Amino acid sequence: MLTTIMKYLAIAILLAGSFWRQSPNLRSYLDFVIAAGAAIVLVQAIDLHKYWWTAAFVVIVGVFNPIWPMTFSFGAMILLQIVTAAVFAASLQLLKTSPRLTIVSITESNPRTDSL
Repeated sequence: MLTTIMKYLAIAILLAGSFWRQSPNLRSYLDFVIAAGAAIVLVQAIDLHKYWWTAAFVVIVGVFNPIWPMTFSFGAMILLQIVTAAVFAASLQLLKTSPRLTIVSITESNPRTDSL
């Protein structure tokens, strides 16, 4: 659930940020949210053994790193934000975790195994 929320949040920030020029201070905050969302999706991709997705989100974390920011021209940054939003949108459909099975309780009313 957290991963899905972070994906939608990153898409919204990327698309909203592509419509105006941000000050460097605001851009660092937006980069932090995008990098955090990409790091969470990176962990999900590693858990699902999807290594191409892992590589893509490592690049996204590197590009939107708020600690050592990369500078791009305005046009390149808009293109980069749109492509990154598309990657997040594709990951919504292609990176889905299966629900966890519940642990069988010892006091379950209909046990599947015989007692010892």
